[in-house]
Amino acid sequence: MKSKFNLKQYYITTRKIIFRIIILSFLLWNYVNIGLKLKEQASTGSAKDILNVYNTTQENTTNSSLEILNVYNTIQENTFNSSLEIHNTTNSSLKILNVYNTTQENTTNSSPKILNIYNTTRENTINSLLEDPLTEDEKINMKYCQEKTCKFVFPYYHPEQETRANIHTRIYTQLARSLNRTMVLANVGNSRVRACFPYPFDFYYDIKAFQKQYPDIRFITQEKFFKWTQERKIKPIAQHSQMIQNGRHVSLNFREEKVMGVYEKVNMIRRRKKKFCLDKFDLNITDYKEFHTGIKIKELNHNAMLNLVTNTLKTPPIAESEVIMILNTSPKEMFPIINKVIPYSPYIIKQSKSIIKKLKPYIAIHWRMEQGNPRSMPQCAKRLVKEVKKIQKKYGIKNVYFATDFPLNGDKAQSQTFHKISKFHKESIEIFEHIKFDTWISLDGFSQIRNNSKYEKEFKGSGIHGILDKLVCINAKYFLKGPKGCARTSSTFTRIIVNERTKLKKQNDLINIASSW
Repeated sequence: MKSKFNLKQYYITTRKIIFRIIILSFLLWNYVNIGLKLKEQASTGSAKDILNVYNTTQENTTNSSLEILNVYNTIQENTFNSSLEIHNTTNSSLKILNVYNTTQENTTNSSPKILNIYNTTRENTINSLLEDPLTEDEKINMKYCQEKTCKFVFPYYHPEQETRANIHTRIYTQLARSLNRTMVLANVGNSRVRACFPYPFDFYYDIKAFQKQYPDIRFITQEKFFKWTQERKIKPIAQHSQMIQNGRHVSLNFREEKVMGVYEKVNMIRRRKKKFCLDKFDLNITDYKEFHTGIKIKELNHNAMLNLVTNTLKTPPIAESEVIMILNTSPKEMFPIINKVIPYSPYIIKQSKSIIKKLKPYIAIHWRMEQGNPRSMPQCAKRLVKEVKKIQKKYGIKNVYFATDFPLNGDKAQSQTFHKISKFHKESIEIFEHIKFDTWISLDGFSQIRNNSKYEKEFKGSGIHGILDKLVCINAKYFLKGPKGCARTSSTFTRIIVNERTKLKKQNDLINIASSW
């Protein structure tokens, strides 16, 4: 009686185990069906993974099934024999338990693989349904803009030398922001910021520091922008715009207008494209718009001008153009002023610090002769010599640093607008040489690149050394600027020096901000 009862219990236990195995096999088969359905939708790579897992799972399932069958046969045999020898049933139960555990383990290992591939395949399928395959030009755009469509604003020409070009470049960040376009940083050279010059933007400026100043604006160098235009299969459409300060009557302006406004349909002829080096960019440049300040530039509302330009360039079909080219021929700022100067390149800063260290303490003189009266130059030089000797005696300062637009390194002046160098200018320099003074040349400024033929033109006229002069003058113990009649007194160059010295006066214990001789 007891034997029959035990045999009945083993029958019940065996059925439960077989039932669980069948359920697990059924779940495995469902996972395989899911994999097969996803195989039809997924990419080739994902499909192969699903198929591999399916084969593995099928193999595991087959092996498990064979083991189940063997166990079942064993169960039958053991059950039959159990009526004769009940102790054999205990051994069979252990075998069943081992096979059950093995099957469960195989099922557990296979399931995560199927689930992972299912999730990956589902994600890939959804993405492929939402997005069409990228075109060749979209792939190129992604490379340079990280977006399928590129939108650039390119202020490729500014009319003034570096100090004012620095101002113009940074105020155009406002246009880039308002249009939500990437700003192309034009090349530099000869103290200018223009597309025609050979050196990249970081030859003068620190792009990383510039980006930190404007974290919400995207920048791209002219070199990368040029590569983008060359690689594109379909030539990008470029809308052209010119910023005009009325009342100057310069050759770059087609016409004068009395009031602030936008005027259309003026052709950009091939000769002008070549003049501004636009012919080297592979662009489809359309007719362009002129934005005029009107003749009363002093009364110009800078915010209103920015809004006018922004709203015009946001309207179709201009807004669809991938590039907006800006020819800025207005020396005066057309947009609101941004006082924060674009930081200079680290190697320029390093060079200035080296010179400052050699000179400290020192007197710095900035004499811009360009707009002085030529005949007055010798007398101006005599007055300067007298003033310097007086300061040296009073404050015990021996070293003198001389910054000037007079040609120190060849026949060209260190200013592109200083054209007539007379005998009076030369005579004034000879008089001033009665004082021992240093310049960026005598202190071997930029020695590592100055003798390189690649930079020959840069150092023979106005150029990077003007930035060096500015930085050295800012940090001088005593600063002298040219008086009326002897020099141009209202230069932006001098104003920047004065502004920076005002900030540094207490920190660096400067004797003065600025004085005239």
